[in-house]
Amino acid sequence: MRLAVIGIGKMGMLHAGIMNALDVVELVAVSDTTKFLLNSVKSLKNDLSVYDDYVKMLDNEQPDLVVIATPVFLHVPMAWECAKRGISFFLEKPLAPKSSDAENLLKKAEEKDLTTMVGYMMRYIDTFMKAKTIIDSGVLGKLITFKSTIYVAQLFKTGKGWRYSKEQSGGGVLVSQATHLVDLLNWFFGDVVRVSGHIKSHYSQDVEDFAHVYFEFKSGLTGWMDSSWSIRHHRLLQVNIEIHAENGDLFVCDDYVKLYLENGVNDYQVGWTNFFNPDLFKGVEMDIGGPHFSRQDIAFVNAIKKGSKLESDLRNAYQVQRVVDAAYLSSEKHGEPISL
Repeated sequence: MRLAVIGIGKMGMLHAGIMNALDVVELVAVSDTTKFLLNSVKSLKNDLSVYDDYVKMLDNEQPDLVVIATPVFLHVPMAWECAKRGISFFLEKPLAPKSSDAENLLKKAEEKDLTTMVGYMMRYIDTFMKAKTIIDSGVLGKLITFKSTIYVAQLFKTGKGWRYSKEQSGGGVLVSQATHLVDLLNWFFGDVVRVSGHIKSHYSQDVEDFAHVYFEFKSGLTGWMDSSWSIRHHRLLQVNIEIHAENGDLFVCDDYVKLYLENGVNDYQVGWTNFFNPDLFKGVEMDIGGPHFSRQDIAFVNAIKKGSKLESDLRNAYQVQRVVDAAYLSSEKHGEPISL
């Protein structure tokens, strides 16, 4: 399959490297507006075609799949050019500055029956996959409440560039980073029916640095998420989720899963059972940037081969975006609950 990449920065290079290493994929072209990046990647692969116009690239190269790794405000128009040509595409997250921007794209992609994926890669981290298995097994009984956090020590002065422009990015930490956690919560718990949101800016002028969201799910489960890119002592992005249920508790982060049960069920014993990341690890064909990125890209390529769909597709990302939009609207109304 012929692969083309739009946007050859850090994430574009990552996905290009992983997919090009697969036997069934060949990277044939890249597009970017920065000549230095184009010359650099060309030096690594002599037979690679490089373009400063992604539309010309799509027309000339006629790829089978495309990776779009560009600023958020460019996602929808670039994906639209792929969709109308019937090209399956992988889109870095988040989907768009706001969900309404992507409605026509979603309709077109589904009309064309395309395989799509949006880069919520935390679904492919070993500990979160194990937590999903435990939740789906039903051993916890009825889920009652949860609390969750996503923190990183990234911003402690006014940021520069499109990421810190609400018009171009859609917002701050909530849409830029916390959508990873919103996606996990949707994956774990199902449909969100109502949210209440609060945001705070301290270092940034146009976007939020702190966001707190209260969730109500269709199942009756309630809980909250706290997020910030301005929390000290978090060198790497860190996610923690605690779930409290009728038959026990579940604690999950990037490093471990800890399960406590009041009553043993099937293979799960009474009391504490711990699963640590090294014990859960399963090898991948190649590791560039972490095995979860490899699993994600392999899943995308395999779905195209089979003509199948993925859970983390365009529609899922649209639902994540709707939750975020509702949280922003709620924050404008001082935390008034917003129904989806």
